[in-house]
Amino acid sequence: MKNILLFIFCIVAFSAKAQNDYRNTGDRNDSRSSGIAVSLGAAANYYYGPGNQNFGKYQSNRLNWQINSMLGLTIARSQSGRRTMIAGFGSFGLNNDETVKQIFEDQKYITTATDQSSANNVYNIEGGLLIGEVFRVSTGVGQQIFNKQTLVSDDGVNFQTTSLKYNSTTLGFNFNVSAVSIIINCNFQYGQDYTKTVIVPSAGLMLRF
Repeated sequence: MKNILLFIFCIVAFSAKAQNDYRNTGDRNDSRSSGIAVSLGAAANYYYGPGNQNFGKYQSNRLNWQINSMLGLTIARSQSGRRTMIAGFGSFGLNNDETVKQIFEDQKYITTATDQSSANNVYNIEGGLLIGEVFRVSTGVGQQIFNKQTLVSDDGVNFQTTSLKYNSTTLGFNFNVSAVSIIINCNFQYGQDYTKTVIVPSAGLMLRF
């Protein structure tokens, strides 16, 4: 909980500084004059799992980190100048050992490994829309990677497994403050190697280039 409070404080402080800089100097590098938008940043995410299973619970060992990116092409502008973009979104993160164990439990996998790595790569690649530079809706695919191990499920035994693949859909909001965006996303992971839909909310900052 202390880590989350510190992260939220950093977001608020950084956003306040960006807003103050914007008021003092103006947005000289406003990318809205261009049809292409690029953003890069970082966020904290929380592996919530199946919503009906973990409602109301919080466990600090489900908290992880990720890097986010976006490449957008403007397809429409509002009268206020806000853009609607067709965009590609990517995220790359590290899930800890407890999160990977929870994924196996939620998806009904039994592993022969006695321990998991403390840093397991996970990534999502999606395409979709950023509407009015505020609302994001996108879908694509993702993959959870881990150390080689044997997994047992209702579908049989998978030897020397190194990853689980899934479909990925994200709904989110962007709040722009000068060259910085505060992002709040809710990612849904389902299908392929996943038997249950899991929820992974995240919050962070992105720089707008």
